[in-house]
Amino acid sequence: MSRIRAQKLFPITKEVGDEYMRAMDKASSGRPHNGVVLESSPLPVPPITELKTASIEDESFSVALDSQSAEDLLVNGKQELYLYKSGGWRHPLILYVDGVVEEGNLGAIARSAYVLGADAIVTPTHHTANWSHIALKASAGAAEAIPVFKVGQPTDFLGKSSRAGWRIYASGAVPPASSMSASTGETPDAGPSKVVYTFARSTKRLPANHSPVAEHPTILMMGAEATGLKTGLLNLAHYNVGIPHGREVNEVGVDSLNVSVAASILCYEMLQKPTAQPEKDAADVLF
Repeated sequence: MSRIRAQKLFPITKEVGDEYMRAMDKASSGRPHNGVVLESSPLPVPPITELKTASIEDESFSVALDSQSAEDLLVNGKQELYLYKSGGWRHPLILYVDGVVEEGNLGAIARSAYVLGADAIVTPTHHTANWSHIALKASAGAAEAIPVFKVGQPTDFLGKSSRAGWRIYASGAVPPASSMSASTGETPDAGPSKVVYTFARSTKRLPANHSPVAEHPTILMMGAEATGLKTGLLNLAHYNVGIPHGREVNEVGVDSLNVSVAASILCYEMLQKPTAQPEKDAADVLF
């Protein structure tokens, strides 16, 4: 058996016998460890108060750091400018995850966000799972490769970010279809997107070719596993986004996806580059 303790850049390795097995079980919270436990510094999760400006040209976005102790500063640092890949066309996409208490779900969200190209994750300091070793293992290392932030006052954070130009999308159930598009007055078609966008507090759908990140810096809010987003957060959203149910009749009452699966689908769809609309042939234009 072995127990490894990592201290900064100078790891100390100590081999121990079976008498340490109970201690190792406790250190790993009862999860399988195969006789090896690594103890390391916490994941850097800088506290921020708002998302500030974002630039497609500079491929960057900035944050406003909250106060932190000297010890936290050693772990989190004081970086305020972050780079992302804009591809010359898109603004950043940030996930705000509120109320997700299952650490495995939080880690799975981080894994999907990283693979699909989201640019950062923000969680509140209360009523949401911590970035524990369970969450980090579920993320398969992705949580250490994508910027992760925390906020103490979610409504203030979202309000300030909104005033800085970020637009907030609340994930939730798809409202009944209306007969006309809110912005164009046209009947919405299926289009290439598999998700449905509406204005906040409205059932009128946006055009099927709506692309959030092509239009503005975007915050996608994901809510709790069972209850979704709190009303106070929904009231701060500019838009709603939902994934349509694939069955006409819901026989067993399953009306939503697991939050990590929903986050994966929404990230994938929201980060798709919009396709140019084909120009109508002159012969098809009626005068």
